Amino acid sequence: MAENGPIEELAKIVSSKIFERFKWKISGPCDQDFFCIDEENHKPPEKKQAHTHPVDVVFSYKDPYLNKTILLNTDLKSYAKGSINTDMIEAALSSLSNTIACARYSQDWREKYNICVGDSEVRGLLFIYNHDNDFENNFYDFFDPPKPIGGKRKPKSVKLDNINISEGQQIHIIEPKSISYMLSIISDMNELIRDNQFPREEYGFYYPQLTYHKVIVTDDYLPATIESLTAPFLIVKHDAVYSYDRDKQKEIETYPAGYIVYYNRPGSSDMEFYYLFDILTNYQILNGKNNIRIRIATKDRNDSIRSHFSRALQKYAFDWNYDESAKQKLLSMELHLVPSVKEFYSTEATSWNY
Repeated sequence: MAENGPIEELAKIVSSKIFERFKWKISGPCDQDFFCIDEENHKPPEKKQAHTHPVDVVFSYKDPYLNKTILLNTDLKSYAKGSINTDMIEAALSSLSNTIACARYSQDWREKYNICVGDSEVRGLLFIYNHDNDFENNFYDFFDPPKPIGGKRKPKSVKLDNINISEGQQIHIIEPKSISYMLSIISDMNELIRDNQFPREEYGFYYPQLTYHKVIVTDDYLPATIESLTAPFLIVKHDAVYSYDRDKQKEIETYPAGYIVYYNRPGSSDMEFYYLFDILTNYQILNGKNNIRIRIATKDRNDSIRSHFSRALQKYAFDWNYDESAKQKLLSMELHLVPSVKEFYSTEATSWNY
């Protein structure tokens, strides 16, 4: 425990930094176990004492489409590059699956963690932080490895059949690349706040009214759902920004209300952005009036991304026969490349907390 404690603590530090900005909350106590209610299937044969399941932390947020609180029973993992492998992933998912199977029906778990009022849903979240920041592979290749060149056998893959996921049960994964993307967004938001170009609190995440999915909550500032955080883009709707002017002795507007679109794709072609503009139009965001900022938060970006973006703007204005005023408004849309962020912590320094 003394060896693993500080390293495990790194995942807790990073996850807490991430999810507060996305308007998630911590529900109940951290680092607690609860009693297994299905020992026949979950308890190891050699174990004598009562079997329990671990809970590192439970994050919660209100889903605007479901109008229920999502409770994410989270397993926080912190590994070096060489320790992130097929066996580790399969074992972690199998353990988390058993945990969620019990958590959904456990009175013990419900009393500790389900402190919300109204409907709720328990899901699992596997959070895998790479503490040496050397993991550059496609994490999902562990599930479907590409065939090696030269006729060699495919590497071992995660066998989903070995993971006992019950009907209606969901497990989400946040892996190193997604963590880097989220950290980049948070760093960018914090920088915009310092520059008086983004509000500290008066913002939320945007969800359109879709044909089969309707927003059925009335909150002004909605949280980011786990689905939106792993989507190709994340839309933030924010109020105007105000700053106190000492000379005038009143608050003045420093930045207008609008939208930020954090983009999580490489921008490899103009049609990629053309499609994004089409979606924003269908969402009634791109309407010639709203202030919109496009910010590329992925580190996997095409070298010609700015050219592709500019060409897409010109094509979109031409294809939809924009008049000169509407065209100039469209062409003024900001594109910003967000610096990629990695978190470095000293395990020795962290160990002083133990």
